[in-house]
Amino acid sequence: MVNWKNYKILIIAFVISNLFLITSIKGQGCSDAGACSIGSMDELGTHEHEKEPPKLKISIEQSVGLGEKFTFISQTSVTAEYRFLKQTSIVLRTPFIFTSGNLGNSSGIGDVLVSVIQQVYKKDESQFGILVAGKIRSNNSNFSFAGNPLPMAYQTSLGTYDVIVGAQYLWKTWDFYLAYQHPFGRNQNEYLHPPGETDESKLYFESAQLKRGDDLALRVQKTFVLKNNQGLQPGIMPIYRIQKSEIIKYDKDVVLDGSSGLTLNLYLTYVKRLKGDALLNLTAAFPVIDRDYRADGLTRNFVLTLRITQLW
Repeated sequence: MVNWKNYKILIIAFVISNLFLITSIKGQGCSDAGACSIGSMDELGTHEHEKEPPKLKISIEQSVGLGEKFTFISQTSVTAEYRFLKQTSIVLRTPFIFTSGNLGNSSGIGDVLVSVIQQVYKKDESQFGILVAGKIRSNNSNFSFAGNPLPMAYQTSLGTYDVIVGAQYLWKTWDFYLAYQHPFGRNQNEYLHPPGETDESKLYFESAQLKRGDDLALRVQKTFVLKNNQGLQPGIMPIYRIQKSEIIKYDKDVVLDGSSGLTLNLYLTYVKRLKGDALLNLTAAFPVIDRDYRADGLTRNFVLTLRITQLW
């Protein structure tokens, strides 16, 4: 088991440094509706897939970032992965989200992600697997503050049920992942620009009864092995929104120009194997390309994440 006392100072310092760094970084956005939140079959990425995978993995993850209009977003997630058959695992991921910005704040349980990962084959230095996942909405995306509807940047749920199908291929220290995500229906968000509001800092992307387009997500990652059970994992994560999103404004359907297209994210993860079959991951991620209209509230200027995983 992890000796948490040894890492208490590291965790506190990491969180404080996050709060400092995000106040000074300005970028365009990151958009992941869930497909890229599904982790790798190989946590360490360095020939770990040659060994028998763990029966159970429990992860605790803390991320902080800035969203639209520099809304502060904190997400704490607990993920449990259980291998109930030799080549089949089920994963349950539950987040708690807190947001704060110039329109108010919100907090609550985020959308729950349930996935089944099936290993198709495994030989020598490669393996291939497929996955099917469902994202279960935790609410209808209709939170308000002081009686005023909040835009999607402040919502703890996307307000839809989604299905995700994907595949992953591992070869030596390379990790390739492709997934397709489809949301069903509209959410019940009510945010439109308030009449008479002229302050640009308070005018968010309109999102009333948002209908999102489908996403096609790709992740390419390579692990560089370091000494003392450490590794660095740089990666690239393009996400393509296939259709334009839609909202309902004054009882009319409005197609949102600029809401489809490419988001391109870069990230770097530091991995450390701890004593007692545990892993520590520190990840910094930021976008270099984004869509023009991001009504879904998934904009992130910069994200820093700490995750600790216990293996059994």
